[in-house]
Amino acid sequence: MPKLDYKTKITIGFLIFILNILLQSFYNLNSYIYSLLTGFAVFFLVLGFKEKRFVKEPRKDERTDKIAAYSGFLTFYATFIAIAILWQLYYLFNIAFDYNILLGSMFFGMLLIYFIARVYYNKKI
Repeated sequence: MPKLDYKTKITIGFLIFILNILLQSFYNLNSYIYSLLTGFAVFFLVLGFKEKRFVKEPRKDERTDKIAAYSGFLTFYATFIAIAILWQLYYLFNIAFDYNILLGSMFFGMLLIYFIARVYYNKKI
């Protein structure tokens, strides 16, 4: 099987997004199909952009390992503090949260903190 370059992967991702939009416009299919197509599109886009970014940089060395470790530690600590604060809000003030929304927002927050920390430590270290 031939290896795809980053331009082909990005193009495949955008084509899957366009196909997904067209299918949603013209057909009323199960929502899982749309979610699956969106996941495939994001998968190809991330692969393409990641490969494009690493054209200039080395793929893995001690510096990138150190940055990833620092970012992961910061993400863990921020998530741990957020969970502790939410637990205290529930315990002291009886504020309840819907767990679906809470888990989704915490997962998104973890990803956001990780990527921001990676950019920050990439400039600092």
